[in-house]
Amino acid sequence: MSRHTPHTRRGVQGLIALALALSLLGLGGVVVWRDARIGQTPEVSGPVVEGWPEQASAAARIRIETAGDTFVMEQRGASWVMASRGDYPVRAERIAELDAMLQGLSFTEAMTRDADKFDRLGLGDPQAGGAGVRISVFDAEGDQIADLITGRLRGEGGVYLRRPGGVRAYAASGPVIDPALLGDPGRWMGLEFWNHEASAIARAEIQPEFGPSWRVMRAGEAQRYYELREPSGWRLVTAGAANGVATAGAQLRFRDVKPDQELVGAYVARHAAVTFSGLAYEMLFFAENDERWVTIELAALADDAGPRANHFNAQVEGWAFLVSEDAYERLTRGLDQVAESTN
Repeated sequence: MSRHTPHTRRGVQGLIALALALSLLGLGGVVVWRDARIGQTPEVSGPVVEGWPEQASAAARIRIETAGDTFVMEQRGASWVMASRGDYPVRAERIAELDAMLQGLSFTEAMTRDADKFDRLGLGDPQAGGAGVRISVFDAEGDQIADLITGRLRGEGGVYLRRPGGVRAYAASGPVIDPALLGDPGRWMGLEFWNHEASAIARAEIQPEFGPSWRVMRAGEAQRYYELREPSGWRLVTAGAANGVATAGAQLRFRDVKPDQELVGAYVARHAAVTFSGLAYEMLFFAENDERWVTIELAALADDAGPRANHFNAQVEGWAFLVSEDAYERLTRGLDQVAESTN
């Protein structure tokens, strides 16, 4: 048996400890190196929706989900309709824009895996109240051919996106659509169609939700201000006090639409106007909780106004439209807001 002095044993123990330390240091270095590799952003490229050009013609149903709404569009023959809005027509150019985006989007960079940061990129799950906009496309058999969540725009021609349930965010470039526009059903349906020349309004009649009805008119387009004709015993607080109300119905962007048969609210107000060319329109307002829905009917009081009346009737007949709170206030403003009693 060999014999070791205390100094020798201490020396051997020191060498063992040093070797162990070096070994652990090396192992630690490997772990750090591997973690660094894992944390690196991998290179990505290629189309976001694989095979879209070949599958696009099979698209038959599109579902858009946001934190506040979900709407569905379906193909009916050669056209698309908003199935979740009573089959109201969808603008063909909007479908073409989506087709171009799904075909042209390409990955440019892999981003964070930190789910807590998804909302900063606008990629939170909309089903959980997140800021993302989910686009799902299905064929006629119900098979999914595209599914992604889009987020904030990234510069010009770029957008953040991820797969639903995916653990990584990406950046992509191509013919992007602002998520705020993607998630707006009114834009898909083109609810900004109501457009008339404000200067063409000759007279208007207003029945507000509360208070007396009143009527104003101008003798000709050269007359700058509307005159209060009814009721008697009132005068406008300023010469132009009625102008904003009289012309409020000339241009509107409706917020939503549904078949008028689905109206459940009570009639509460009316706004009617006639143009110098003989086009007359009447708006009837219905209250559903805090919302105000309107039905519209047009008539031609002169032959020249006939084509224009037919054009707009084709778009409003059978439908009720949601108006904003501000628009409703302007259209149905009470007499006591523009005039004072002389009695």
